Formats: sequence, C-alpha cells, structure tokens
Amino acid sequence: MIRATISELKNGLSAYLRQVRSGESVLVLDRKTPVARLVPAGYGAEAREQRALYETEMVRELADEAKLARLERAGIVVRHRAAEPLDIVRSWQSPEDARLVEAVIEERNEEYQQGYR
Repeated sequence: MIRATISELKNGLSAYLRQVRSGESVLVLDRKTPVARLVPAGYGAEAREQRALYETEMVRELADEAKLARLERAGIVVRHRAAEPLDIVRSWQSPEDARLVEAVIEERNEEYQQGYR
C-alpha cells in the first residue's frame, strides 16, 4: 500500500490515480493520521454491483434508442426535432421597409423600457 499526505496527493493526483488504476491502493494521511484510502473502483462487492447496474442501465438506454430509430425508419413514430435557430429568425415577419439592424434596435429599446435589461 502506498502512503501519501494530503498535499502530496493533491500535487501528484494524476500519478497516484495511475497507480490506483493499476491495482495499487493509496492510504491518505493527514499529519501521519490515516483519513482515507483510494482503491480501484472494482474493489469490493458493492463497487462491482454499482458497475453492473450502471452497465445494465447503459445497455437499456442504447436498446431504447435503437428501438426508437427502428420505429422512426418504419414511419411509425416521428421524433420532435427542434427548429434550427436560423429557421426561427427567418420565420419572423417584419415590415417591408424595416431593416434587420433597426428591428434589433427597436426590440432592445422595448426591452429596456420594460425593464428587462
């Protein structure tokens, strides 16, 4: 087991994490008093259960996404797609003689008068 003070751990965290990934454990000391232990994530039954649960959830999400994609290709479902920002701007109606800069200035003035800025 590797021993490291809090300041040593803070200053060399990447190196200590590489050692933990390789299977080592690190005992963290605060003025020669052990306060924590860094161990590989697969250490212990609880960690293995958490990893299995996470992997199961990820597989489930991928399966759901694949199922939705198949239904969409078959034309059974249509997913909502957000409009592109430029499409939204292009859909705005403006007076024939107004220019974009003038419209923006007018909108800002209205917001200022209403106290939004």
